[in-house]
Amino acid sequence: MITKNTFKKHHGNILIGLAVASAALSSYAQATNESAMPLTYVSSKAIENNPEVQEAWHAFKSSIYGVDAARSGYLPSVDVSASAGYERRNYGVEEEYNRNTAELSVTQMLYDGFRTSNTVDRFKRIQLIRYFELITQTEQTALEASIALLDVQKFKELVQLAEANLQEHESVYQQIEQSVSAGVARAADLEQISGRLSLAQSNVLTEYANLHDVSARYLRVVGELPLQEIKQADLNEDNIPISVNQALSIAYKNSPTFYASLYNIEAQKANAEAQKAAFHPNVDLSARYGSQDRDELGQNETRTEARVGIDISYNLYNGGLDSANLEQAYQDINIAKYQRDQACIDIRQSLQIAYHNVTILEQKLPALDQHRASSTKVKIAYKDQFDIGQRTLLDVLDAENESFQSTRSYIVALYDRQSAILTMLKEMGKLLPALNVMSDQYPSIEDLTDDPIVHDAQNICPTYDVATTFSRKAFLQKKAKQDNAYMSVTAMPRYLDIPLETNTAPSGEFLDDDGDGVPNEQDTCPSTPAATNVDLSGCTLYSPETDSVEIGIPFSADSSEVRSEYIREVERLADFLKQNPNKMVEIQGHASLDGDKTYNRKLSEQRAFSVAQMLIEQFGIEPNRVKSLGYGIDQPRVNEISVRANAQNRRIEAVITDS
Repeated sequence: MITKNTFKKHHGNILIGLAVASAALSSYAQATNESAMPLTYVSSKAIENNPEVQEAWHAFKSSIYGVDAARSGYLPSVDVSASAGYERRNYGVEEEYNRNTAELSVTQMLYDGFRTSNTVDRFKRIQLIRYFELITQTEQTALEASIALLDVQKFKELVQLAEANLQEHESVYQQIEQSVSAGVARAADLEQISGRLSLAQSNVLTEYANLHDVSARYLRVVGELPLQEIKQADLNEDNIPISVNQALSIAYKNSPTFYASLYNIEAQKANAEAQKAAFHPNVDLSARYGSQDRDELGQNETRTEARVGIDISYNLYNGGLDSANLEQAYQDINIAKYQRDQACIDIRQSLQIAYHNVTILEQKLPALDQHRASSTKVKIAYKDQFDIGQRTLLDVLDAENESFQSTRSYIVALYDRQSAILTMLKEMGKLLPALNVMSDQYPSIEDLTDDPIVHDAQNICPTYDVATTFSRKAFLQKKAKQDNAYMSVTAMPRYLDIPLETNTAPSGEFLDDDGDGVPNEQDTCPSTPAATNVDLSGCTLYSPETDSVEIGIPFSADSSEVRSEYIREVERLADFLKQNPNKMVEIQGHASLDGDKTYNRKLSEQRAFSVAQMLIEQFGIEPNRVKSLGYGIDQPRVNEISVRANAQNRRIEAVITDS
């Protein structure tokens, strides 16, 4: 139950604050350093100018007065009536005279079946609905403005890329034209380069058209044309959750759309309670005092009358109106509940897609970057070889086109990933803090109520990871074999092969793929690292003195999924923690030195988190006893890039400490 209305208690201060906040948006947008904080600048500017934000703003301010109007039911009603008039008649002593009357009445509600109190509660909740709708619209506008800025920057780069590509084609065209004039090259070569030159010109026009369209969208959202010189937008990737379930948990705790749906249910419940008042009597205290200078016969005689009393009224029948209103209110509650469920579904879908886009693009970027770099090298090499007659013109043009397309794909992926991050933050209700936009301009939920809604999101909105319902394992296995040829080196442990190969050794031969001294047929932990103390089943042997253990879990390429054949090793660690409740564990993920540093750190974090989450969710270890960290390439065992070094550096370690 909401126990206070800060906008009533501090009505003047808050309204002044709202007015100051509205004015502050303009000054804040002007004072912000555009080149230092481009996303903050455009978001603030858009929020200041956007009509939908202003509409939500005034709807929120209107709701303040709605609460005041509802609270008026607690206060007395004071009425004054007076009349003065000339009267004429054809009978009586006086045929013409003036009549004057006056009356003062006061009515105070004593009992109305709790209609007033429930109406006040309803409007308080409507006020909170409008507040969260305001935050929702503000975040949506900030998202649209930020993506518009990223799109402008993206297509500016693509215009430059297309123009550079056109210059390359013009250079080749001039070279071929001179060669044809000198009789060295064939006329068909000139026709071929002419066609490719036209395509390059078309690419430039296409990118300019795209830039025009996104600039028009930028103007619509932000309210001004894009600045000519603005610093490249950059996002802090520390805001990216470690898993989609963690992202959903954050969303259900912070999403203004979700909270608006929750308070809508409470508002409809309060309305239903208010409708029940029709089945109760109304009790009022009334007082009245009146005076008139003529009596009913028109005699000049001043009369006064006063009354104080309690009035009770109770409706017995009104055609079923009250029952129908109550049933309608109950159905409105059901509607609100289904709207809440739809909000859950929409948030889950949008966040799943945005988070997956962030993850997929993060995985694609190293490959796209490699493709871009390789295509650029091939383009240069083919051009040099063409100059000495070792490559055909078609080879050069194809290499030029592939270099252009690969660079374009890389640029698009970079910006698309930033847009996906922004969308993810918006669905989580974290976009405004991440952009540092209006952090102190709007009131907080604590300013509006002493008793905010507490909900069990897991029961209301169960989390699902869509990515777990399908598998890219076959593709990743193939990719791993292509990217890691050393997997087939005989000196490496067999368990590193993906997938595990069927054992075809002659009968009776001792096989120990992981080198722990336990034969394969008895080994229930098939990937125990070398030099690890193991028991007769080949799993890590723990003791009270154990402080650091490497957990043998070979992950598939670009994957953080713990495969079923390696869960036993995690289970042994969980058993040890259960037997030693005073112990805590930190799961550390490490990566090899090859590959992108940022990507390796993120992947090591995800792998460590997967093991930690398994300890908590599958084996029941208390969350406060388990931590996970990803170190990436910061703590290599062997400081080099080689077959053996990579195998030793890719690892999961469990550091055990006393609590």
